[in-house]
Amino acid sequence: MDDIISVTLVDDRIRDLERLRHCVQNIKGCNILNAYTQPKQLLEDLVTSKQIPHIIITDCQMPEIDGMGLTRLVQLFLPQIKIIVVSGLLTEPDVAELLDAGAAAVIAKGSLHNNNSTQLQKAIHTVMQQKIFIDPFWEKALVKKLLNNLQHKKEQQTIPDFSENELKILQLMATHHDYKAIVGLLHLSSRTIENYALKIAQKTGEKNKLGMVLYGIKKNLIKLFRH
Repeated sequence: MDDIISVTLVDDRIRDLERLRHCVQNIKGCNILNAYTQPKQLLEDLVTSKQIPHIIITDCQMPEIDGMGLTRLVQLFLPQIKIIVVSGLLTEPDVAELLDAGAAAVIAKGSLHNNNSTQLQKAIHTVMQQKIFIDPFWEKALVKKLLNNLQHKKEQQTIPDFSENELKILQLMATHHDYKAIVGLLHLSSRTIENYALKIAQKTGEKNKLGMVLYGIKKNLIKLFRH
């Protein structure tokens, strides 16, 4: 593990972002690389920047792209980045969904408000050791059981093989309103994106964007926070 752990923060609420910044600054060995209030801007910067953080710490309830969708997209584009999701409104099934989407740790927002809590520090060092961290706020055994059920369900499904770019585009369809934004993120031509969309339509059996997105959600190919 590197001596310095680079961290990027994401929260659409300034007060919560500053609290998160304060918490991370007090953890020895961590360096805040960037802080964002707009998840879309983070994603755009990630695919073009040469400075990639070890860890992204993000809120879950955000407009445009929520923490669930952001986690899925980061894992599709840059799977080496560890995602820590912070929220005060999650249930055990939500935590299992986040871990299934690619999150490495989930922390209750209340842990950040408790000055004596070391949960964030534990989470950071745990994920850097390639392990999963679940805040004791949730019942760990139940989360693991639900996660196993999700993964077993996916294994039992018959799903066409989707390429890496097709999976990226399918998730981006749910979080970006037009193909222009998708073109910018993937650095592919509009024609190429349209050809990929046509292949997705053929594989899903759906004729329009909404149908493809709903198919992706049903088959657990797309991740969105449902609250």
